[in-house]
Amino acid sequence: MKSTAKYKAFLATLALLLATGSAMAGEPGKPAATSTVVEEITVTPARVVIPQEWRVLSRAAAAILRHIADARGDIAQNETKAALKELDKIGPEVALIKDGRPVAVIEDHIRIAKKHLEYEKTTRVADDLIPIASDLTLLEDIIPVARARQHLAAVRKHLQSGNRKAAGRELAALEEVVGYTEVDLPLAETVRRVQKARTYLKDDRLKEADEQLKAAEEGVQVISLAVEGPVEMAGRHLQQAKIHHRANRDEAARADLENARAWIMRARQSGDRKVQEQAAQLDRAVQALAEKLQ
Repeated sequence: MKSTAKYKAFLATLALLLATGSAMAGEPGKPAATSTVVEEITVTPARVVIPQEWRVLSRAAAAILRHIADARGDIAQNETKAALKELDKIGPEVALIKDGRPVAVIEDHIRIAKKHLEYEKTTRVADDLIPIASDLTLLEDIIPVARARQHLAAVRKHLQSGNRKAAGRELAALEEVVGYTEVDLPLAETVRRVQKARTYLKDDRLKEADEQLKAAEEGVQVISLAVEGPVEMAGRHLQQAKIHHRANRDEAARADLENARAWIMRARQSGDRKVQEQAAQLDRAVQALAEKLQ
């Protein structure tokens, strides 16, 4: 359970360190990065932060904001080359945080299985499912894993029958469920805007570059479970499920609904009657969307 405890500590760290990141990011004479990075967390609030993890992750998160702020300061001084150098420094910090995600290991194991499926015997690929099953056991206290285990069982069944194509489909579905269920740090939008800013800078379009970086700062927020209750979290996952459904990403939507149900169950245990009523209302909405996804 030591690994599970470290995962929980990591998640708590993300929710807290990024909330303080903006205060650490600004420097005199340069625009302050006033936002933090958005995170949706799917575990209970009670955790212990490991100091070593806090130091590493807090530095990485604050550095991202600092480099954006410094780049905007360079743009204000018409220092295009200096701004580009600052933006180049963001990549390693993003990689550090991404590699620290709880599901980074299982994602690697799934990709190994998918690659082996291209050229290995199906009996050999079946061995790749063992570490994936172990990964899910470590993750079960952090994210809902029931649907992921269903896909894993289906992969095993198709491998036993030698059906590579079906096994590949189930592995892809497993990868998507894990990816949309875990508490991934949504840096994609920030990275996208930083890349656009870099392109604008190379074209000497400083105003557009600064607008992209400003949007990156403003769009980065933290959702902390210290102030979010189960009803709010259930609602957030329900809304995310609706967004995925509209984008025809139903597998991701199902994973979101699984998260929503987990929070609804927690809300139903509340002694507050109003919370229970809200949970019941959300449960009906979740059920209605789930029927559309069948």
